[in-house]
Amino acid sequence: MRGALVLLTACALPVMAQNYPVKPIKIIMPFPPGGTNDLVARAVGDRLAGVFKQPVVVDNRAGAGGLIGTDAVAKSPPDGYTLLVGNAGSLAAGLSLRSKIPYDVLRDFMPVSLLADTTIALVVHPAVPARNARELIALAKAQPGKLNAAVPGLGTLQHLVTEWFRLRAKVDIALVPYKGGAPALVDVLAGHSDMTFINLPTLLEFIKAGRLRAVAVADAKRSELLPDVPTLTESLPGLVASPWIAMMAPAATPKEIVARLNSEVVRIMKASEMKQYLVGQGANPLWSTSDEARAFIRDEIDKWAKVSREAGIKPE
Repeated sequence: MRGALVLLTACALPVMAQNYPVKPIKIIMPFPPGGTNDLVARAVGDRLAGVFKQPVVVDNRAGAGGLIGTDAVAKSPPDGYTLLVGNAGSLAAGLSLRSKIPYDVLRDFMPVSLLADTTIALVVHPAVPARNARELIALAKAQPGKLNAAVPGLGTLQHLVTEWFRLRAKVDIALVPYKGGAPALVDVLAGHSDMTFINLPTLLEFIKAGRLRAVAVADAKRSELLPDVPTLTESLPGLVASPWIAMMAPAATPKEIVARLNSEVVRIMKASEMKQYLVGQGANPLWSTSDEARAFIRDEIDKWAKVSREAGIKPE
């Protein structure tokens, strides 16, 4: 009897995939409403609903740095009706910072596509006499231990980028941890901290007002929002980092359903109106095949694990 049930289930999968979707789709967002991740999830969900003629509901399940919502998707039925819009922290960078992770990203998920990333900028208080990363590195080397960097949360991607910068530049810069980006930013604006790595949308108005000076962006190429600001990799080749966002499905989701989702998501992300919307939110649209997303995420897991080891960060 059990063998017959397995056979029936296997036969039903192609039919289910062919008719997909026939009911509402849930996108679990493992972070609170209002952030860039949430805005991207809702923008994609709204457009998928129009294509599929089915409701696409975003369910915010915040907590534990994204682990709670991400784990919920890993343990959901692999039928294409529960999806994840996760980010670099919960799917790659944060994995080496915790001793217990309730899921295995490469084993428990099937990537649908990359969706977007956000530019991280390195900014300094105007009193710091450095106008680019090279000058900042030279200043730090000339005054070991004098400069400090505000870190918007231990274990965040911004924390790891700061550690990576310190390692690659071979500079003695003190790290000052804060409970989030807002208090870190306040202290740099006040001159209590010299510099910080924070997502560009949060910083842009202060840069334009002259209250902060952008010395570099961590993208592979210069930002359209700050075209005159060099990339970090121009000074430190290979130092590229951005908070990326990807859509994932549970691992055993039928390939036909993943392919259907990928086709529609890629079309959505390539649309000019989507790019215009995301750029206005400080994000950059991305797209990929499922295999490309898996390879990218695997490389990101390895990259940030190496940075954590070299920086001597012990998992919590």
